[in-house]
Amino acid sequence: MTEKTSTNSRIRSLIEWVGWAFWLFLAVFLLQNAVASGQELEPRAATIFWVSLVVWLLGGAVVWFIRSRR
Repeated sequence: MTEKTSTNSRIRSLIEWVGWAFWLFLAVFLLQNAVASGQELEPRAATIFWVSLVVWLLGGAVVWFIRSRR
């Protein structure tokens, strides 16, 4: 029974790492697109990417805060 619990926590940790890696990848992707759109003088696209990045970062901060309180 104890082995199963430790296996579940390892899987959960692996899933969390993959999730945070995906979160970081998408944050970098949004940042790159926001900067590129700003340099190409596309203000609408840049604004959409900047707002998306802020929402994505805030969402990640909320998830991290809630998970750290467990």
